Formats: sequence, C-alpha cells, structure tokens
Amino acid sequence: MEWEELNAEKELLIERLGVHIEKKDNIPPLAARIVSTLILTGKRGSTFDELVTSLQASKSTISTHLNNLQHLKTITYYTICGDRKKYFVMNPKSMIIHMGETLDTWDNEKQLHVSIMEYKQQINQINPENEDLHFDLEFHLDYLQYLEQASDSLRKIREKLTAKTNNE
Repeated sequence: MEWEELNAEKELLIERLGVHIEKKDNIPPLAARIVSTLILTGKRGSTFDELVTSLQASKSTISTHLNNLQHLKTITYYTICGDRKKYFVMNPKSMIIHMGETLDTWDNEKQLHVSIMEYKQQINQINPENEDLHFDLEFHLDYLQYLEQASDSLRKIREKLTAKTNNE
C-alpha cells in the first residue's frame, strides 16, 4: 500500500475512531478527532500546527481542546532540544487510568446486583409458594459471572500495560 493510500485510510480511521471516542467518552467532536489523530500518529506525536492543518480547525479551538485534554491527562507532550515546538502524544497512562475507572464502575455494578439479588432471595424465602412474588435469580448469577470474567480479563491487560509503561 502506498503512502497516499495509507494517508487516505488514516483520515477515514480518524473520523471513525473520533466518532467512537466522542460517544464513548462524551467529549466534543474536535477533541475526539485530536485524540484519534494522536492515537494513529503514535510516539512521534503531532505539533500544534500539524493538528490545525490536518483537522482544519482554528488555532484557538485546537488550543482549547489541547488544554482540556492535557487537564484530563488524556494527552501529554514532549519537546526536542533546540526545537521550539511541542509534540503532543497520548498519555501512556491514560489507558491504564481509563481501565481503572471501568473496573471501579463494574465493581459498583457487581455490588448493586448482589444487593438486588439478596433482596430478591429474601422475598423468595418469605413467599416460597407464591409464584407471583417469586424472582428468578438466574440473570443476576449469569451477569455477576460475566462481570467477574470481564474484570479479570481487563485486570490482566491493565497489568501488562502498566508493566510495559513502567519499563519505558
């Protein structure tokens, strides 16, 4: 595949990934496009001017979103000695932070489902013969098992990423 084709594919991916990030993280469209651009640019990063040009947005708008994304610790930058430019890159720890937040959300959800299931078990014990008040607990058991398996998988990925990030 030639560079021209790869750049066209990158533009399409920036848009697709940007829409996904925008919805998933509930951030403004341009901020999501900045993030997707930096993901697809990799460790080299992008300068402010490159982002203004490639995303066809005003300098003030790009600046505002870069500041907000830095504040959220989603992105960071590095400089090169003798070069006055900042090279914006994804914060290597942002994925680890996001995974931790997801695990916390799932833990809270597990606790909630356990409480609901315990309540329903008590109702079932009080009225074992009354089918109208009897709760089927199979969904909760299956869902708790799913959350536990998903959490275990995410923890393993997070541990690998943390070890890799700490070694860099």
